[in-house]
Amino acid sequence: MNKFIKNILLLVVVLALSYFTADYFGSWYDKFSPQYGGSWFNFPKSIAVFIAGIPLAYVFFVAFTFTLFGFGNRKKWLIWLLIPPLLLWISADRYYIYLPTILALIAFGLAILLRKIFKISQ
Repeated sequence: MNKFIKNILLLVVVLALSYFTADYFGSWYDKFSPQYGGSWFNFPKSIAVFIAGIPLAYVFFVAFTFTLFGFGNRKKWLIWLLIPPLLLWISADRYYIYLPTILALIAFGLAILLRKIFKISQ
């Protein structure tokens, strides 16, 4: 199978994981920046927390999975896939830009540690 197709499938896995774990990441983000329901669209707080958690989960899982399982040129894939959430945080919430940065660094560190423990080849 082509390396490009493998990376696309890995991206689909990342999107699915981000969707299913967005509540956990959103509740973590809610402790730093409280989300309020009843906005212009009249969302309940649980939906606001879920929406806030999707980009955080995406950043974590992109950094983790592409460092651990990425094929071909992983660094280019990581850079291109992390640009959209970076632009989102720059435009929406500059005050908490350090949260996804720290989360990505934790994911990188964890993936590198797992690569060394299980001796996964580059």
